[in-house]
Amino acid sequence: MKSEKRRLGEHGFTLIELLVVMAIIGVLMSLGLAAVMRSRQTARNTQCKNHLRQLGIALQGHHSQFGKLPKDGQNGWAYSVFILPKLEQTPLFDQLSPLTTPLTNTASASVGTTDTTLPIFRCPHFNKEPRLSNDFGRSNYIGNGDIFNYQFELADVYDGESNTIMVGETLNDHAWALPGVGSCSTAPNGGGSFGSKHTGGANFVMCDGSVKFISESVDQATFQALGTTEGREVIGEF
Repeated sequence: MKSEKRRLGEHGFTLIELLVVMAIIGVLMSLGLAAVMRSRQTARNTQCKNHLRQLGIALQGHHSQFGKLPKDGQNGWAYSVFILPKLEQTPLFDQLSPLTTPLTNTASASVGTTDTTLPIFRCPHFNKEPRLSNDFGRSNYIGNGDIFNYQFELADVYDGESNTIMVGETLNDHAWALPGVGSCSTAPNGGGSFGSKHTGGANFVMCDGSVKFISESVDQATFQALGTTEGREVIGEF
């Protein structure tokens, strides 16, 4: 009987073996969780780039139709309002009638129009409330003031359309219906106009419609040059 108990005990797990197994399981779980998080971040970054690509296509479509880009602040509206028909939002555009109806109340949004949450203007990695405190629908994308402060023609981008920022991500509170543009005075995530929740930088759509991820460690002079349309600077690596 004693020998049988001894044999049974010999086939059991010791405390050290259990701890080793638990440690291995913990490592595997942490590796799996890290892989899932990386996969989610990649998917969100891809979706964000797709949103910006669609905005770029819409802006170029507007330019092809009217010969110029929309001006931010025209009749009190953001430039993005004028490209709503190019984003399959014609009914909303018709309700707002931005070409003939000025936006006079910026203190609070109108129910059913300017309070609308439009996914095309949202980065999926940015998890703040879909509306601002004044109930206007949020936008995580802001235009370059060097372009949208005017009714700009792309033919005037002397620095090269692939080297000039048109729209980029922002961490600041911004509404798709309200005017407000940014400057490239500060690199992404440096506390200026542009920034994102993506690791290491932010996404931008250039004047040629291409979408680029620009590092937060980009040379400051280079980033400032990317924000000008006719600075005639020599653009470095970015």
